[in-house]
Amino acid sequence: MRLEAREVSFAYGQKTVLHQVSLEIGRAEVLALIGPNGAGKTTLLKILAGLLRPQTGRVQLLEPRAKRMAYLAQSEPLPPEFTVLEVVSLGRLPHQGFLGASTKADQQQIELALERTDTKQFANRRVQELSGGEAQRVALARALAQQPEVLLLDEPTNHLDLAHQSELLRLLEQEKKSGLSVVMVVHDLVLAGRADRVALLHQGHLERIGNPEEVLELNILEKVYQTKLEKLQTSDGRTVVIPK
Repeated sequence: MRLEAREVSFAYGQKTVLHQVSLEIGRAEVLALIGPNGAGKTTLLKILAGLLRPQTGRVQLLEPRAKRMAYLAQSEPLPPEFTVLEVVSLGRLPHQGFLGASTKADQQQIELALERTDTKQFANRRVQELSGGEAQRVALARALAQQPEVLLLDEPTNHLDLAHQSELLRLLEQEKKSGLSVVMVVHDLVLAGRADRVALLHQGHLERIGNPEEVLELNILEKVYQTKLEKLQTSDGRTVVIPK
């Protein structure tokens, strides 16, 4: 077990947005959190990251959290005056000593993160000069430079074009081989079909969790999303759900 939530509930004021949600994230897996707007996906992700404290229930966090867990928000704020290289270098701060001296190992991880995210080509550009998609990839590079054991992503394909969406999924699958666990909030059910497991949230309740074939069932999804959907199989056997 890498990360675990047990009977977690959370409310914003008088509005309860999570109701006794339990799940655990194992080693080297990708878990997709899906559900309509307002289902509690981002709130659950923040609780897993330790950014919010549940009113009831508990979360077993990885410690030391700064080294072992990375969280990437939906619109990650980046310092506009920093260069891409400087931003990605921030991912190494948890591994550096009191004086913050950069080591050869730090430089290697920064270089590798730039290469993996296809951001090395504009490493010397300032953040304020980047497009939304480029900035999203830089934020991901910073997270990867941290060498986390668990990566928490809130809509990681936001702003990415189709080529870089596909590249991101291939990257996550590759990182899994070295033991990385990923929890990602996604709206695209096609992307959810690429995950190892899928957790469907509805009105703050965990409706179902399992592999994509178990969760991406039309009778369940159409009830939750209140729309007609169609289920397809890809040439490699994956489940794909699209609007009808």
